[in-house]
Amino acid sequence: MGEVSRSAVFGQTFTGANIDSHKAELLVVLFTMKTVVVLLALLMICVASKLGPSKELNTGIAESTKEVETLIQEKGKNEIVRDSTDVESFNPPFFWEKAKTARYIVHNTFWGTVSTISVLLSGEPFGTVQSFSDGTVEESTGVPYFFLAAADPVVKDTKSNPSTSLSLSEAQSDYCKAHNWDPELPRCARVTLTGKLVHVGPDELKFAQDALFERHPAMKFWQKLPFHHWQIMRLNITNVWLLDFYGPADTIPLEDYFKVKL
Repeated sequence: MGEVSRSAVFGQTFTGANIDSHKAELLVVLFTMKTVVVLLALLMICVASKLGPSKELNTGIAESTKEVETLIQEKGKNEIVRDSTDVESFNPPFFWEKAKTARYIVHNTFWGTVSTISVLLSGEPFGTVQSFSDGTVEESTGVPYFFLAAADPVVKDTKSNPSTSLSLSEAQSDYCKAHNWDPELPRCARVTLTGKLVHVGPDELKFAQDALFERHPAMKFWQKLPFHHWQIMRLNITNVWLLDFYGPADTIPLEDYFKVKL
């Protein structure tokens, strides 16, 4: 009698072999309910991250984040370039907008890790931080431009092998920090562009120079330094790799990447 009472579930009494069958059914129901709860939680997290932190948190960010304004004398007028650490300037697309997210990160970051096949290290991979720009503040191209000295290891490496990658992270801003996201968390988006690093042609030289000098005003003074032989290079992209959510990363088709309008 005691055994039967322990087997009473939902007002029914089970004995013998059918107990295991009903236990299995109950486990399936519980697993399904748990899965639905997890999916709903993830959806709420995504929506909350796009709506942004609470008003109180936003107030704290505004007080703790200093907006860096650089006045650039360009074409007879002053233009303001905001530093990439300004949280309010980071309002990324939804995670399902893959191509737009990749372009957004490329346009809203000022520096990244450039990796090449090292000549000095006899073919070993080598990464170094470099400033770049994918266009002026108002005109994003998706193509990274670089201002490099002739002695830079990146320049030396690409003479032998132009294969290059540029890795960028949304953690460069305070956006991930404001949401308490570690840089390795998938929600803190990252993108790696792979391709060939080459010198820009004469037709785009002025645009590339304007893009670099607008986003990095110090470069105007670098070019006056003797013996550096500064040169402007671009990454001809052949692959776009993006991780901006849980699960496998995405490879963005180049056609989708370049047709995005920011």
